[in-house]
Amino acid sequence: MNIEAIRERRFNPLVAGVLSVLIPGLGQLYKGQLIRALVWFCVVGIGYFLLVVPGIILHVLCVAGAAFGDAGSDRVRLIR
Repeated sequence: MNIEAIRERRFNPLVAGVLSVLIPGLGQLYKGQLIRALVWFCVVGIGYFLLVVPGIILHVLCVAGAAFGDAGSDRVRLIR
């Protein structure tokens, strides 16, 4: 008998994008990507600290990554 169960975390791309607009990396955190969330938070913060324009560019890239990227590694596959 072969039983296969797949659980994938679903996320709303619009919610992920809006969360990243509010706080860089929050959309990635919502998607289950903890490391990426921390990296985006730090990188965008440094970009804003150095100059405003690089911060804005990095913030836009962060929002795009949150809205259009895949979910984190919250996938479980059971096979019997």
